[in-house]
Amino acid sequence: MAKLNVETRSYKEAVIPAPQDSLYKGGKFKIQILLPENYPLGPPIVRFITPIYHLNVSQTSGQVCLRFLAEDEWVAGGTIEQVLNALFSLLIRPEEDNAFDHDVLNEYHHYKTRYDSNARKSAEKAT
Repeated sequence: MAKLNVETRSYKEAVIPAPQDSLYKGGKFKIQILLPENYPLGPPIVRFITPIYHLNVSQTSGQVCLRFLAEDEWVAGGTIEQVLNALFSLLIRPEEDNAFDHDVLNEYHHYKTRYDSNARKSAEKAT
């Protein structure tokens, strides 16, 4: 009988209150952070459990696309506190170069009013 190769990973969960100066004002978003076996040398994988309409978040899985969390950008020894601060900042200022979904990016660029409305609606549901 073959042995299963089980990686030792750790999950952390947190709730991020949306910044007052963001489209998500008033929302509280639950996130999940997956710490890889080699953390803090390797970056965690972060996803929103609470649905959020955001340029840098997958609309299906909730996974976050953030430069800070990329394998080649991650600074060994990075902390969960730094991850949370980066997510908080991302709610204020999306990273256009790291859009997860090109349809959402298109809306952000060409139909900003609709994008803003969808973002605010996701915050209203996240209270």
